[in-house]
Amino acid sequence: MWQRFQTLLLLICAGLLVSMFSADMCYVMVSDAGDTPGELTRYAIKFVNRSQFIIFTFVTMALCVIAIFYYKARILQIRICIINILLLLAYQIWILVYFFEFKRIYTFTVPSLFPFVCIVLLLIAIRYIWRDESEVIAYNIIRKNKKNGKIPPKASK
Repeated sequence: MWQRFQTLLLLICAGLLVSMFSADMCYVMVSDAGDTPGELTRYAIKFVNRSQFIIFTFVTMALCVIAIFYYKARILQIRICIINILLLLAYQIWILVYFFEFKRIYTFTVPSLFPFVCIVLLLIAIRYIWRDESEVIAYNIIRKNKKNGKIPPKASK
């Protein structure tokens, strides 16, 4: 399970989503009218400050972890990844809505793009999962044909 490349991709995707729990979504630098006039204070909005982002982050991270443990049921693993891609796409669209709403005030951070990065990682993982599944299907067809006598044994010289 852990030696497969697609497992590593799913684990990286889950790690990126877990890191969003402590990351800032956006921030603004405001000058204080206090003692020193040139001092700036940073005010940030975290992903955990918005309940919809907590839910999206937790659900998509949980789907990545669940997909890791369905390594024997590859078709189900692919379906879980597709559902996760659709949820991550909705998540990224929601972040983009916030971006266009607050782009004049706030500066958005790199973790705001993590759902898009996870979509790319999941697409690559699906490709490798399907490659494994096609190898298993081909092996079963060859084994079945050999058992039924449709493939003649090699002639020795």
